[in-house]
Amino acid sequence: MSVEVISIGNELKDGYKPTNQWVKNGINWLSDIEAFYRARASIEKEYSSKLQSLCGEYFKKKAKSSINLSVGDEPVITPGSLECASLVAWTEILSQTETISKAHGKLSADFEKNVAGELLNLQQKYEGIRTKFEGFNNDLIKKRDGYYNELSKAKKEYDSLCQSVENQRVKLEKSSNTEKTQKKLKDKEIDMNIGKNNYLIKINIGNRLKDKYYYQDLPEVLDGLQDLNESRVTRLNQIWLAASSLEKKTLENCISYLNSADNVVNKNECTLDTNMFIKHNLNSQWNEPQDFYYIPSSIWHDDDKMITDTNELIDLKKQLNNSISLYENLKTKCEEEKNTLGEISINKKNIKSSKKMLSKEEIFNYDDLLLKYLYQLGIFTNDDTRKVIAEVEIETIQNAAGDKVMNLDIPVETKKKSRLGFLKIGGSSHHHHHHNYTTESTNNGGGGEGGDSVGSLTRSSTISNHTTSTKHTAGTSSRIFGAFRNRAQSVSSTVTNNSLSARPQGKALYAYDAQGNDEVSVQLGETVTILESDDGSGWTMVQTPSNEQGLVPTSYLEIQSQNTKKVGPKVAPKKGAKKIKYCEALYDYQAQGNDELTLSVGDKISIITEDDGSGWTEGEIDGDTGLFPTGYVKFL
Repeated sequence: MSVEVISIGNELKDGYKPTNQWVKNGINWLSDIEAFYRARASIEKEYSSKLQSLCGEYFKKKAKSSINLSVGDEPVITPGSLECASLVAWTEILSQTETISKAHGKLSADFEKNVAGELLNLQQKYEGIRTKFEGFNNDLIKKRDGYYNELSKAKKEYDSLCQSVENQRVKLEKSSNTEKTQKKLKDKEIDMNIGKNNYLIKINIGNRLKDKYYYQDLPEVLDGLQDLNESRVTRLNQIWLAASSLEKKTLENCISYLNSADNVVNKNECTLDTNMFIKHNLNSQWNEPQDFYYIPSSIWHDDDKMITDTNELIDLKKQLNNSISLYENLKTKCEEEKNTLGEISINKKNIKSSKKMLSKEEIFNYDDLLLKYLYQLGIFTNDDTRKVIAEVEIETIQNAAGDKVMNLDIPVETKKKSRLGFLKIGGSSHHHHHHNYTTESTNNGGGGEGGDSVGSLTRSSTISNHTTSTKHTAGTSSRIFGAFRNRAQSVSSTVTNNSLSARPQGKALYAYDAQGNDEVSVQLGETVTILESDDGSGWTMVQTPSNEQGLVPTSYLEIQSQNTKKVGPKVAPKKGAKKIKYCEALYDYQAQGNDELTLSVGDKISIITEDDGSGWTEGEIDGDTGLFPTGYVKFL
């Protein structure tokens, strides 16, 4: 029987408390089953009468805990007479046990050692794993609340600075030394503005961490608890079957009854209990906690705009520089950690996807992988949180700075294309310059600093490309892998046609002066012929009306055969040999549109266009091209 595979983390919002209690109920339930088999071992000696009495007792126990085990302690929808698949299997076992009227000493000893002992070990093992998940969730909450406290402290600090400015203003009115007092007032206003900027940044961080907890971190914990519970169900099935096998050897005349119990247990797929639990606990009334917002001081009326005057801007520049450096380091680190998580997930999936009943060794391997995944997830979420903080700081400061040049006197070697993809590197790409980070221009072709023909890189897509979207729905694959399973809004619905015979036309959105022998100059509004489309390097081979051929930055062109959104010119990307890159599919992916590519685990894909930050990559498999989520693959 095929069962729909769904995820608690995706379906239940803020569902840690009921899920944790539900999993705990299942683990505690093992003690009931253990007690049953220990009692069964002694009752076997007294044959049918005592055995019948025991089964009646545990039918009552099952009836009392049926709702708790099937749908949790506080279900949204009561199940009525319905029971979870594990309880159905358990009911069948009890029913068949009532038909057994004879036993002997060996069977009693086998029950005591091989069934009850295993159940005790299983309960202790899974309770230990559940406790680790509980500690991990508490740690996430502690860190999240810690950032909330930082926000509160920033608010108090800002209020204090506002009060200080007001006090100084009063002194100015009463002071005879106006010039000195006026200077102090100006200094305190600067401190107040810096405090305000810090407060606004903390607000954005708090909102992002709040979203991260409810839409990324918490769902991972819930899916981990789901895996733990389903592992328990699978292992419990094995123990039940082992007990049944012992009876078959001793009670040949009861084999037909026990086979009937086996059939029910074999149908108890580990996801059946999960499906029923989710169905009866879906809470449509849950609302996401409100975002944090700027609260002005009661004594200093102000708006929610960051202060970017000369003195305040110095502090923002320093913070921006530090955030960019941290983001660059964490970006690579998080990718490596995510790949490690992906490899563990594949191993888990390979074990879990087996259609046959898993062996004891396979269950142990799966449990070990679950612990490894939890450990690696803790490392990743911590680094990912730090990366998100740095990312929000960059976005917040850049949005506030507008078209102001964020120079720092730190010489660095610039490249044609920034790693972040939304930062402008000022000056020529062939020399050393200072950092010159600029934010979004209000038009698509505005000039840059000093009349640079390249202009400033717009931020029209910065937020969509670099803000992690965590509000989503999907299958059971981890939301960490797959750009959170929903296509970003910035992904174009048209796949680039690379055929040379089509000879598509393009229009120059901006003037470009060639900076190398392999480049060609174009004028604003000039129509060019596309000889070779962008292969992911950021450059397109064109032919001008004067029959000159060469490379032009793709972002300077509007390809008429594509329905692309007009954006401002980006810094010219680095040119290099066109080397085909490949990646390997970590998960199955079914195309959702004509422009997407269906993946199967293990597929080797040649990359046509790399991820531009939207979470999607264009590739080719056996002549079929299309888009697929970047997180579903591992780059080779």
